[in-house]
Amino acid sequence: MGFQVLLYHEVRPEEELSQTTRPIQVNDGYEDALPVPLFQSLSHFKQQMTFLKEENYHLLTLEEVKNYYAGTFSLPEKSILLTFDDCYQSMKKYAYPILKELNFTAVSFVVTGWLYDTPAPFAPEVSRTLSFPELLEMSDVFQYANHTDHFHERRGTTLGKSMWEPEEDFVKDLAACNTWVKYQDVFAYPFGLYNEENVATLGKNHFTLGFTTLTGPNHQNTNPLELHRNVIPLNLPLEKFQHLIQEA
Repeated sequence: MGFQVLLYHEVRPEEELSQTTRPIQVNDGYEDALPVPLFQSLSHFKQQMTFLKEENYHLLTLEEVKNYYAGTFSLPEKSILLTFDDCYQSMKKYAYPILKELNFTAVSFVVTGWLYDTPAPFAPEVSRTLSFPELLEMSDVFQYANHTDHFHERRGTTLGKSMWEPEEDFVKDLAACNTWVKYQDVFAYPFGLYNEENVATLGKNHFTLGFTTLTGPNHQNTNPLELHRNVIPLNLPLEKFQHLIQEA
């Protein structure tokens, strides 16, 4: 028996969804655009979360996942780890209230260099990141872990910043993010881009969990520094969602 990890970025009502990419707006000025498939409609998200609740899925915590790989925790039946990347405003406006109502726990991977110091009005036309105070307000639902400080950058679709910068700079960036996040030994590779050297760097710096965007379930023999995560694409039918999470 294993467990699935689900990955979301933006949850938006249908009227805020677009057929074109939407630019990101982040504190350090990095420019990129969030692809359409990384959005999720609010109606589908509600349907998916309600299904998990009604079918008695166990929402894992990071402690439980770490203990599972340490051999001190047995997975409950139908275990799911729910994750969000990048901390966009929609996470607070749309996803958080649903998760709180369902009494769910989730993980948010934080790019600390992208966060603002103070809240701003919701900006539906862009993917704007949240502020530090807003993340603290949601700590009853979200566990926060490392997604880098200023290393969430890419060249094309095959190279992440940690793959071209010196290892010592990557280590410094990890440490900078860790000054804020609570879970300082848990990491998600930005864009899912990484190489063997990055995995080795995490190991040398006492990280215990590393999350990729490789699909499929995780088992006891899965490298805990290369855990699989399933991106839940836009408007995934409930039948296909059910099939995905049952493959554990």
